Amino acid sequence: MTGRRYQPPSMSALIAFEAVARLKGFGRAAVELNSSQPAISRHVRQLEARLGSLLLDRSGGRVELTEQGEAYYAAVLSTLETLKRAGESLQACGDVVTLACTHEVSHLFLLPFYEELGRRLGPEVKVRILTSEYETIGATIDAGADITFVYGDESSPTVGDVPVIREALTVLAAPSFAATHADLLDRSPDAWRELPLLHLSKPNGGWADWADWFSEQGFRPPAESGPSFHNYVYLLEAAVAGRGLALGWRGFIERYLETGSLVRLTPDWLKRSTLIFARPTAKGLHNKAVSRCLDAFAERARAEGLG
Repeated sequence: MTGRRYQPPSMSALIAFEAVARLKGFGRAAVELNSSQPAISRHVRQLEARLGSLLLDRSGGRVELTEQGEAYYAAVLSTLETLKRAGESLQACGDVVTLACTHEVSHLFLLPFYEELGRRLGPEVKVRILTSEYETIGATIDAGADITFVYGDESSPTVGDVPVIREALTVLAAPSFAATHADLLDRSPDAWRELPLLHLSKPNGGWADWADWFSEQGFRPPAESGPSFHNYVYLLEAAVAGRGLALGWRGFIERYLETGSLVRLTPDWLKRSTLIFARPTAKGLHNKAVSRCLDAFAERARAEGLG
């Protein structure tokens, strides 16, 4: 397992060093930072030990930067100023809600709702989206996520979870594919196993695959007989291109149905007990805009029958 890309010294040590270097004294730095001189001195010594370089020349009754200290001080000052400006920029533009999700949720669920979500939250709230693979979604919490989207079962939600999509699926195909294979598609779904079935190659949080779909229809599950994809968006695009049948989830496929690029082959939705929840993080619980965002998701789910 690789370590974190960034492993900087503590912010307390950097702030103490900057104050000592600027004010040229441990006592003056302690007063400015409302700390004690021994504590400031300890921070700087620990920083020097970690870097393996002497940053301050303490001889001669004055505190001066060494040559290495001069270079490091410039970098620290630039970093602190950048962080300060970034914080001021965020404050200036109002509240920010950071959503962490998979590429599929971002592209198929959030993107169509993005403008409406912005209207519901108002111009003072900015929405930021972080995407990652589902297996690494937890890492986005470290990056400042306020809300994550997680798969779960209706019987075991976490306190604070807001259901946004309840699993309901159908079978999809491009109109040209459906026309070409109408003889098989007009027969019992048991015959559909002869057609190429588009598969997801990654874990999908307990949601259905082709084996589940055929089993719940009362038919023997098929062996994999079509291309596999690591990303559901790519799988749907392959279906649009006429490469096979796809399982389609309500809440993800509406744009494809509205444009006619894909058509439903089953009249009813197959409903299951799994859901996608919007879940506030520990950081998000302290963000006053998060509850408004969760309310917007809940209203959308109720309006569209997705919750």
